[in-house]
Formats: sequence, C-alpha cells, structure tokens
Amino acid sequence: MSQQFRIRDVNNEQQFEIRTIGSIQAHNIKVYEQCGYRGQSTGDRLRANFRYELLPSDFTGIYRAHHKSYGIDTLQKPERNINVWLDPQHLEFKPTLVNCIFYYSPRCEQSKCFVVCIATPDMEEASWAHVHGSQLILDGTFGLSLSCLLMWIAMGVDSEGKGVPVMIFLFSAPTGNRATHAGYDTSILSRLLQQWCVYLSARPSAQGRTFEPAVAITDTDTKERAALTKTWPSIQLLLCKFHVHQCWTNKRTTLLGKGGSDEFWQMHV
Repeated sequence: MSQQFRIRDVNNEQQFEIRTIGSIQAHNIKVYEQCGYRGQSTGDRLRANFRYELLPSDFTGIYRAHHKSYGIDTLQKPERNINVWLDPQHLEFKPTLVNCIFYYSPRCEQSKCFVVCIATPDMEEASWAHVHGSQLILDGTFGLSLSCLLMWIAMGVDSEGKGVPVMIFLFSAPTGNRATHAGYDTSILSRLLQQWCVYLSARPSAQGRTFEPAVAITDTDTKERAALTKTWPSIQLLLCKFHVHQCWTNKRTTLLGKGGSDEFWQMHV
C-alpha cells in the first residue's frame, strides 16, 4: 500500500491535493532538473546551507515526526508500544484505544499468538443496526505489514447497499509457520468470533439481545465457514459469486490444461 500525503496548494490554502511519495519525488526531480525552484538558478550551491532535492532520509524524518505526534515511539518494537498503550498502570496508557479494543492477547511466548480485536463505538452501533438478524460479510487478508499479520474484516450492508465495517481481527501466525496464509484454523477464528459475540451481547446497546447474524457470505474457505457455524449454529452460509467463479475457472484450467487437443474441451466447458 502506497503512503499518501495531503499537499496544500500554495495559491489556495483551502485546497489540498492527495499525493503519493512516488509522485512527490518525481515532481521534485522534474522541478529540480528544470531549476524551477525560487532562487535555484541564481544561488551558490557550494555555499548554500539548504538543498532542493528530496532524499529518502527526508521521508524517514517525516514519518518519525508524524508518528511522534501520535505518541508512537518508532525506536521501540510495535508489540511493546501496543502493550503499554493498553496497560492502565503505564504512563503511556491510551484509554481511547482501550475503548476500541474488545479483546487483546500479547505474545508472551513463542507458542502464543498476538491478537487484537477492534470494534469502535461506531462499529458496535453498526453491528446491531446492519448485521444482527441480517447479513454478515467476512473475509481475510494475509501478510499484512512487515510483521506478516493476518487480518479478518467483518462488514454489514447499510440501507444504501454500501458496505460498513463492524469488526477487525488482527493476529500473528504461530511460530514455525512457513506461510502466513496457513497461520490460522477453525479454532482460532471461532474463538475470536465468539469473543466478538460475547462482547456485543454484554454491551448496553444489546438491550438484552444475543448478537446473531442470520446469514454470512464468505469465500470458499472451509475453515472460515466452519468457524461461523460453530459460533452461530443456525446461521445460513452463502458463497461469494466472484470466488465461486474463480474456483471453477482455476479447477477447469487444472483439469483441462492449456493448448493442444484440450482446447476444444476447455472452450466447450
């Protein structure tokens, strides 16, 4: 994922343009080569105590300043930062984050998984409004960030037919896993789904109700689907049309092959 910056238009302070790092660097090189910066063509480059070209270290400094403004110490390990932010006894405790995390498990041992389950107050409200007794959409993403975390996002659909995120699971693959996408099973997914269900059902917004989606739509991952039925035995499971089509296409290609005499049968199927 490319980083983005909000660049203020010097001619109109009320307007901002979103640019990626790559576009900023390319623009800087172009202007620098054309001597387009103010005073660039007349200044003495050997004696000047400033420069016009942007270096990779400049963006590193920007990142550090940005993280520092949010109280993030980039010199510390990420898991250490998260642990102190969620520790009420620590000086760096952040109650705002605690209000958005309903389950947290630090990785204290090599055999343990790091787990953070997120549901902001808005997500909690959307869960009851758009998912309880209605449709849940669940999908996973692997290899998130340099730490190779696994992420699952749960969504609902609002009255305008738009997706609304209602919950996020983040957890690490067990030690020894060679592939991040293999770092989960039905048990861990069902455990986290049950934590989410218990959390929502115990909140004042539950009003005595037990949180339960009526339908869930997923890809063809059997572990994910098994976790849903284990958490909510009466839930109806649907398959995403895109993923079903993708599975048919991949299997057809595997069985019929490409080229040669099989082309006729591949086209026929």
